Amino acid sequence: MRSVDDLSLEVFLRDYPGMAVRPSQEAPLRLKGKFQFSAEHPVHGTVTDAFQLQIDIPAGFPRELPEVTETGGRIPRFGEYHVNSDGSLCLGSHLRLLIKLNTTPTLTGFTSSCLVPYLYAISLKLKSGGKLVFGELAHYGPGMLQDYAQLFTLESTGQARYALELLGMKKRIANKRLCPCGCGIRLGRCPFRHRLLPLRKLASRGWFRRQLKLATAVEPRRLVR
Repeated sequence: MRSVDDLSLEVFLRDYPGMAVRPSQEAPLRLKGKFQFSAEHPVHGTVTDAFQLQIDIPAGFPRELPEVTETGGRIPRFGEYHVNSDGSLCLGSHLRLLIKLNTTPTLTGFTSSCLVPYLYAISLKLKSGGKLVFGELAHYGPGMLQDYAQLFTLESTGQARYALELLGMKKRIANKRLCPCGCGIRLGRCPFRHRLLPLRKLASRGWFRRQLKLATAVEPRRLVR
């Protein structure tokens, strides 16, 4: 069962001819092969490279994120290179990726906004060493909360955790709780609610509850911005 429309898949396969649809029991749609890209940056220059990738597209795409695995053995399997413990690539905090994907909710939109920037930075690191050129966040749970605090424009990771908790509730229930901004009034009466409302349209309450669980887990992963 495919989880994306035929046009989105056709455009992706045209843009990345080294990739092809492969049979899978684990994913509704699996793309596998040589992912060749060329990208440029005003400071870091042009990078042209290719990686052997497997991209598993979930049934809920684009409201759920694909999972990408590098299968060619070029990217070392440890935190410095942002590879998760299950072998998937850590492209960034899930909510930030979902926001990027929402701008262009297609396979090519995902690759251009989420995947290629990661591979660009990794390619430079493999060639020259050093840190990833676009910056890094802390280890997995704290890194997610750090990034979410920035996304929510909150001062602390504790406030970000509470905001995730509210996003996992029904809106009418969350609006009766104290606002995470620290103003001391209910969310439903605070202008901060307008920062959370657009996020509710991106994903289900269950998705945000899973993010809260991930963000509070202790696991040796790191996140790129």
